[in-house]
Order: sequence, then C-alpha cells, then structure tokens
Amino acid sequence: MKRPLFVFAFIIINYFSLYSQKSTILNNFYKSEWNNFIAFVKTNRTKSNPDTTFDVKFYHLKADVSIDSNAKYIKGNVLCKFESKVNNLITIGLNLNRSLHVDSITGNAFSFAIIGDSIKIILDHTYNIGQSAEVCIWYQGVPQMAGGYKGLRYETHNNGNPIIATLSTPYLAQYWYPCKDGPEDKADSVYIDITVPDTIINGNNVIAVSNGLLENMVVANNKVTYSWRHRYPIVTYYVMMAISNYSHFQQIFTGHEGEIFPIDYYVFRENDSVSRLGVAELPDVMQFFSDMYGKYPFWGEKYGMSELGYYGAIENQTNTIINNMSLDWFIISLHELSHMWFGDMITCANWHHAWMNEGFATYSEALWTEHKSGINAYHFYMNSSPAYMGGTLYLQNDLDTFNIFQDIVYKKGAWVLHMLRGDLGDSVFFDCLKTYARTPGFMYKNASTEEFRELCENISGKDLSTFFDQWLYDEYYPIYHYNFIQDTTSKVLKLRILQAQDSLNGWRAVFEMPLRIKIRDVNGRDTLITVMNNQIDQEYSFQLNTIVSHISSSVILDYNKWVICKTYFKTNLPIGIKEVQKNAIQFKIYPNPASNEISIELQQLPQNVSYQIFDQLGKMVKKGNLKDFSTKLSISDLSKGLYLLKIGDDNINETVKFLKQ
Repeated sequence: MKRPLFVFAFIIINYFSLYSQKSTILNNFYKSEWNNFIAFVKTNRTKSNPDTTFDVKFYHLKADVSIDSNAKYIKGNVLCKFESKVNNLITIGLNLNRSLHVDSITGNAFSFAIIGDSIKIILDHTYNIGQSAEVCIWYQGVPQMAGGYKGLRYETHNNGNPIIATLSTPYLAQYWYPCKDGPEDKADSVYIDITVPDTIINGNNVIAVSNGLLENMVVANNKVTYSWRHRYPIVTYYVMMAISNYSHFQQIFTGHEGEIFPIDYYVFRENDSVSRLGVAELPDVMQFFSDMYGKYPFWGEKYGMSELGYYGAIENQTNTIINNMSLDWFIISLHELSHMWFGDMITCANWHHAWMNEGFATYSEALWTEHKSGINAYHFYMNSSPAYMGGTLYLQNDLDTFNIFQDIVYKKGAWVLHMLRGDLGDSVFFDCLKTYARTPGFMYKNASTEEFRELCENISGKDLSTFFDQWLYDEYYPIYHYNFIQDTTSKVLKLRILQAQDSLNGWRAVFEMPLRIKIRDVNGRDTLITVMNNQIDQEYSFQLNTIVSHISSSVILDYNKWVICKTYFKTNLPIGIKEVQKNAIQFKIYPNPASNEISIELQQLPQNVSYQIFDQLGKMVKKGNLKDFSTKLSISDLSKGLYLLKIGDDNINETVKFLKQ
C-alpha cells in the first residue's frame, strides 16, 4: 500500500525539522570542541603513550567534592588493582593532571615521582606476567579544565543552583582522578564513592550521580556519600559524576529477551515536564537498538541520563550527560544511547579508529529514522548530511586531542556504513552489524577498523580491501562526468562514466564502487540498473524496450545517493571514443594496510620500471627498480603512517597510497 503523499510530505518535513535542529545544535557543539582543543593543544601538544606493561582490573574512586563554584576543590583517593603483563615489572605509569597534588601512595608502592602529568610509581618488588598488585593514590587540589572547557566543570542553572560534572573524553579523566587514561585499557569494573554536602537547594537534595547502580548512601558530619557500583568493563573517560539539586524520574524497561532494568533521568526541577515529554519515546529506541544490535549491554544495571544545561552530550557508560532532554534534543539522546553498544561496550582500539564510535552512532540515527518513517525518510536523512571533505577517516594523529571530534568522524563515518550497506545489500550488511555487536571477542572489549573489515569479509565472502582503502585510508570522493546516447532502432542505450577528480592534486584516480542508475523513459516508467564502476573511463550498454529522452533527468547516476560523490551530466562528453593511456603501468598493491612488507603486482613489465615511496611530508624514504611482475618489498623499517608509492617508467607515473600499521 502506498503512503499518501501528504503523509510522506509531513514525515519529510518533520524529520527535516528534527535534522535541522540536530545540525544546528551539534555544529555549534563541534565548533566549541574545535576551538577549545586548539587552545588546549597549544600547551599540551601530545599525550603520552599508555603504559602497556600492566593491565588495570579495578578502580575504586573516593572523591569529596566541593559544590561551591567559588571554592572548587576535590580530594580523595583511588585504589587501582592491576596485573602485570611482563616479567620483572618494577614501575608503572598513571596519569594525573599537574593541577592536582599527590599526597601519598600506599599499597604495593615503594616510592613515586611526578613528571608533568604522569605519576611514575616504583613498586615494592618485581612482578611477573599474571601477578597482581595494587596501589592507592591519595590526592587533592583545585581542578583545572582543558582549554577552560572540559574536565571537572562547575556551572549553575536556574539563577545560581550548582551543577558540577565531568567531561572526560578523550584523554581528560586525569583532570579529576588518577588513572591510566585513554581507550586502550578497560578496567573490569569501577566503584565510585562521591561525598557532597548534605543540603537542600530550592526544595531538592543535592545528588551525586555516577555509573552503575546506587548501592548505598551514608549521611555523616553534614555530608552525604553516594556509593555507585558498576560491574562491567569500562574505559577511564566514561567514568563520570554529575552533581546538582536534581529531580529524578524513572521508566522501567522490559525487553523482548526478558531483560528488565530502569531508565533513570536526573533533570533540573524547572525542566521536569519538558524532559518527560522529550524522553517519552526513548524506551522504544532502546527496544529498536536491542533488536538491531543485541540487548542493551548493561541491562544488569541501568541506563541513565543527567542534565547539564550546557555543553553538548557525552555517552558516559550507563549514564549519559546531555545539555537537556527536550524534544529538540531527542535525536542527540538516541545518538548517545546507541553509543552504549558502539563506543562503550565495543570501544575503538585507539582514537585512530574514532569513526567506529561516532560513525556508528550517527548512522544509528538514520536507522531509527528508517524504522519510524521508511526508506525514503532514511535517504533524506543521510543526504541532508553530505560528507564532502578532505582528510582521511582513519585519523593519522590521535594524540593531538582536537583532531578527534570533527565533522569527518561523524558524517563520513556514517556514510561509510551507508555505502557499505549499498555495496553488500541489506541482508548481508545487517548481518554484519548484528554479528559485530554480538561477537564475544568484541563485546566489552576493543575493536579496530581492520577487525571490523575482516568480519564483514568473512560474512559477505567479498574482498573489501579496496572499499576500506579508498574510504578509510584515502581521502576525498569521486567526481563523475557522464553522458548517454540511445539507438532509437535497437533501443540500446550506451552510458559513459568518466571519473574526473584531480588525481594530480592528491585525489584518488579511481574509486571502485557499484553505482545505481535510474533510467526513465518518455512515458515516465523507470528502469533501475546497478553497474560496477572501477575504471577512470568506462562505457556500458543496456538493452531497453523503450525510448529515453536525452535530458539529464532521464538517466540519474547514483540514484538515491549511495555513494559520496558528485555527478555532472555532460552533453559534450563523446561516447564510443575512450581516452586511453597507452603507456600506463597498471599495478596492484596488497595488503593495505600492511605491517612488514607489501606485494606489488604489475600487469605489464616495460623496461626501466622504478618505484619511489614518499612519506606524508613528501620526503622520499625508499626507491629502487622492479624487475619482475610480482615483487615483495620490505617496509619494516618505516614508521607507522600513510605513504605514497609511485611506480613508473620513462613515460608515465602512477601513485597509490598505503598505510603502514
């Protein structure tokens, strides 16, 4: 049954409105992130690489927090239990911002030294692989914020009511507690005890909210300690606290697999009714994502949201913090909820792969739109956020913090999944998504782009190296020029597609993608055809049983926009005459990314075939000659990063990018 036109128009307008609201809010948020971290990175150029000699098993954080913005202060201790990953372990390194002072370290610690934002702890004796130890760091101080924006942040709402919260992504947990910061090492569980003044402000108790379940609350000496227990693996920057005179309401979620848990909302009293309306549909979203990806990962505890009144939102594990919970923020609310699967349960191996957090969450918005309003609304939603941008989706430098949360990670990350769906087809694609989210080897652990690609290849039976190479490790997008003619007697339609992107200025010469083509005849009837486009200049012939008029709307290239591309109908593009590079050396390179060596396979072997490898700064780091059709080339001496391989003879040069990992 076709949807009435006025209903579809209403849906499109409704989702366009929601998307516009989301775009404005998030674009402002991204801009704030960008400006903040530019300032931050000027004084904190790089983050230290994590200490890989030990594996954190457990944190128990006890923090006494002032709620007075004129007397900001935090003091407490963190118990860190860990296991050695090497023999003869004698020192470990933790992170703590230099604004906070370490009073002492007890447990299996002999001594310690503070070096910048790092704590170097000498242990009481050596530990071998698998042996356990623990240290307890006692600290205090006036917390500073990264760039004046993130960290332990003090603000107010409703004319002076306090709101204190932690904004810790991606390396900023150390701004309020000592830890091994970053995505690489998940603690198996974390306990958080937060002590605040026992006081009532404007009729509401001051509440301290954190991850997991509230298992105890103790009042003593005019203070109250909230004891939260989270018994799932978690990265340091998703450990959180939010403190304010919150109102609290709750929904009870019962899932299709029998899981029952609360959805808790901590909101400002003045926004209670608006918040209840804004999250009314969230249990439906929870069920949709549970059906799509597997049941809510932390169903044994809760899902929660805490209002800030400022900033954007952070998907803290089991307790998202968000500017507000009005209907205007509903799309962002479901974005953060989807992060519980992608970002929290399955965490990117490191921030090079940030798209696996943000791209998956952004794409989840489109899937919800499709679930509610159909495939046309889905396409409208995706096409409202194009990804025409330079730079690689695989982040070359994940140490400069401001590089991580950029448009490309959200938008192109979502588009990669959209294009992968178009390449694999719905059945296989959704099987890949579900399997990825439900595979024990990934659940509550970390995953890389390469591991996700391998999973998709195993399920689909397709080699996806070119797909991921061109969309993850290379940059830009194809620009298609096309034209067509039809023999009115035989009704054969010939289509020429020319990839016209500027390969001399860093653009990939050829993108290999399936292209959907809609052909409309003079009577308004449509024929849909999919072709594989994998050459700079390619012609196709289609036997039709009808006549097509020669206007651009009669043949639509990339129908429904399944590819990041631009298309131009060129009536002066000749058909039947190809521009052939007679001397071109066609070659393949694999694997890509590569670790120790690459294989180069030539399709022809003229004389004087040379190769050169250049780094990202244009410096030549290797050169030589190729004397056979197939050559293995060692790259073990190269640093990790993106390189250009140029191969040529006396007449022609061709270049391809590869990633050393």
